[in-house]
Amino acid sequence: MATVKPNLDSIVAHLPGVRDAVAEELEGRADRVRAVVEAHRLTGALSAGMTVRTNRTDSTVTLEDRAVVAINYGHMAPNGRWVAGIHAIEAGL
Repeated sequence: MATVKPNLDSIVAHLPGVRDAVAEELEGRADRVRAVVEAHRLTGALSAGMTVRTNRTDSTVTLEDRAVVAINYGHMAPNGRWVAGIHAIEAGL
């Protein structure tokens, strides 16, 4: 009978080839997010708050700005007009 090690996911996640592939995939996704953020830049605050972090087994793209939800998904302007979002997060999916 075959058995599967309980920590097989951790073993696979820590393989050098897997870690390299995850980091490479993230860089491509981060480039797409960066392109959208740069194209819609007003003050540069959103771009300055973007970080790309690769840890031992995973990677993340983070956008830090108090208005990131409104910037990404859209919002109602003070004059009542809808301002469309830039959808930078979706560009990285």
